Amino acid sequence: MLRHRPPLRTAHVRAVDVHLARGGRPVLRGLDLVASPGDRIAVVGENGRGKSTLLAVLAGTLAPDRGEVHRAGGLGVADQTIPAGGGRTVGDLVDLELAGARAALRALDTAAAALAGGDPGDSYADALATAEALDAWDADRRVDVALAALGAVDDRARPLPTLSVGQRHRVRLACLLGARHDVLLLDEPTNHLDAAGLDHLTAALRAHPGVVVVVSHDRVLLADVATTVLDLDPSIDGRPRTYGGGWAGHLAGRDAERARWEARYAEQVEHRRRLADDLSAAQNRLRDNWRPPKGTGRHVRATRAPALVRAVHRRQDDLDARLVDVPPPPRRFTMPHLPARPGATLLRAEGVGVAGRLRRTDVALSSGDRLVVTGPNGAGKS
Repeated sequence: MLRHRPPLRTAHVRAVDVHLARGGRPVLRGLDLVASPGDRIAVVGENGRGKSTLLAVLAGTLAPDRGEVHRAGGLGVADQTIPAGGGRTVGDLVDLELAGARAALRALDTAAAALAGGDPGDSYADALATAEALDAWDADRRVDVALAALGAVDDRARPLPTLSVGQRHRVRLACLLGARHDVLLLDEPTNHLDAAGLDHLTAALRAHPGVVVVVSHDRVLLADVATTVLDLDPSIDGRPRTYGGGWAGHLAGRDAERARWEARYAEQVEHRRRLADDLSAAQNRLRDNWRPPKGTGRHVRATRAPALVRAVHRRQDDLDARLVDVPPPPRRFTMPHLPARPGATLLRAEGVGVAGRLRRTDVALSSGDRLVVTGPNGAGKS
């Protein structure tokens, strides 16, 4: 029999002091995260900071080197790759994501039959609660609505290898949105979406009653959706930072954090300068055969200057032990210098086509040309 599944109100994700290194390089260090129903966590950071790695840790497909991850409720995951082999179809993707809803309906039918046969147990109440939490009766309709809204292929017999990467992405995303999983972990979900698809995704995530953790570079989506932002970019102690107040709260908190980092670094630079001056003065006293004033004991007279030097060195060692890294400057995008080659054709394609995805096309680009490729989803842009 299907075990009782907790309703969406018990959906929960918690990570405690998670550490993970890849190839000997720390990727996640001291990460803490708590997400409850209604929380929509945006994970941001420069490329290579561990955003996708974090989703794998939260999903349970990658074990951290240290720390704990706890998760309650059903899980839906969308990473950036979708295998198309094995002869699978669009319908197979739908069946995979709706397996929980369909199992809940089968369990409800079984429990109803047992109840009709005189079984007084609580199996029917448990099965009904699970089906209601998933709204299992409406799952297929929700998927159909999402397929249409995202401009995805709705022919369930269509083999996945015949779809483009973008088409497969939209099909799976529609299945995830329609399945009503308790916890959604989404990696760059706006890839391959047009404006209408983005609007539908935004509305669906805002209405999701469970937990959403989304990795995205789409600042418009994050501004519209996020309730909390987890920033994996460098910080003063190397640990990730969590900001409440949505995207606006993240921007304000990040700027304040950087101002504190820069102020602390400037303070440390000034402290080191003063230490260097003190050390230099003490060393000069040694070279000049400095002695304390007359009347000072012989032992003190012989050891006072070296003691000053040792004291400065101890302070220097203590400062080095608490060294603050230089705040890295924010990255800025700059176009590379591309030398002009007047009259040269740099790219030429003649009669290029892909069966079922791109009609025969001719393209010729000369030095200095800029080409914009437009068209609806599935028209063959990629």
